[in-house]
Amino acid sequence: MAKVPCPYCGRLVDRLIEGQCEECYIERHPLVLVKERRLLRCKYCGAVFLGGRWVGGKRADLEEVARRIISEKTSIRGVLEKAEVSQSDGEIVINVVVRGTPHPSIEPRSLSYVVEFEYVYDICNTCREMLSRREVALLQIRGTPRGLDDTYKKKILNIIEQELLKFKDKKIGFISDIKYLRYGLDIYTTSSNLARHLAYVLHRQFPSSIKETAKVVGVRDGRKVYHMTYSLRLVTYKPGDVVKIRGEEKRIVDIGNRYVVLYSVETGKYDQLTISELLNSEIILIGQ
Repeated sequence: MAKVPCPYCGRLVDRLIEGQCEECYIERHPLVLVKERRLLRCKYCGAVFLGGRWVGGKRADLEEVARRIISEKTSIRGVLEKAEVSQSDGEIVINVVVRGTPHPSIEPRSLSYVVEFEYVYDICNTCREMLSRREVALLQIRGTPRGLDDTYKKKILNIIEQELLKFKDKKIGFISDIKYLRYGLDIYTTSSNLARHLAYVLHRQFPSSIKETAKVVGVRDGRKVYHMTYSLRLVTYKPGDVVKIRGEEKRIVDIGNRYVVLYSVETGKYDQLTISELLNSEIILIGQ
C-alpha cells in the first residue's frame, strides 16, 4: 500500500485522519482542555474553592485535590490515570496522564499533559471565622499631608515582609488582613505585640509619630479584652515645600527622622521642629 505524506510534519504514513497523520491529529486534539486557569486559594490554609465550596487545606492529600481540580476546571475525553502535583506561591502545575482517544479510528492510549493553574488568593470560611475571633490589633498607617502613594506603600510592605520572615519560627501572631486605602494602609493582626513591633520598626525607618489606643471589646475569664490600635503618621512633606505655620510662611529645607529644618520666607531665619511638633501643628501646605 502506497504511503502518503502528512502535510503538517511530512512523515510518510499509511493513512491520513482528517488530512493529517495520527501523531499530528493526537497533538492537535488533546484529551484535556482547560476551561478556567485561575484557582481561588486560601492564603492561610491552602484550601482551594471548587464546586461552590472550599476543599483541601494544610493536611489534605495533594493528589486527591489535584484530581478534583482537573475534574472541575478541565474537560477530559478519557479516563484520568494519574495526577502529580508541584506548586509554588503563585501557581500549581499538574502532570496528568489520561487514557483515551481523540478519534474513533485511533486506538486508545495513555497520553501525558502538563496543566498549569494560576492562584488567586482569598480567605476560606474556616480561616475567616478563626481570624475574626483572634483579630486583636490594628496598625493604621497614614501619610501627612499627601497620603501614601503606591511606591510608599510598597516600601512599607517590603519592610513588614522582612520583619515577618524574622519571626517565621516564633509564635508572635500573624497578619490577618491588609486594606489598601487612598491615604494609607490598615493592617490587622492577631497579636497586639506584632502590631506594636511593626509600628515601631516603621517608626524608626520613616519620619513619623505613633499613638496607641485601647478599646474594651469584651470580658474573658473575668478579665477585660482589649482591641489595640497603633496609629502611625508618616511625614510626606518634601524639601522645598512652602507651608504656613503659626501665620508665617516657611520653606522646608530638610527632613530627618527626628527633626525638620525650616527657613522663614519673611525673616530669612532658620529654625527646626521635632517631627511630633510638625505633625501636631496646624499647618497649611501652600506648594513648592
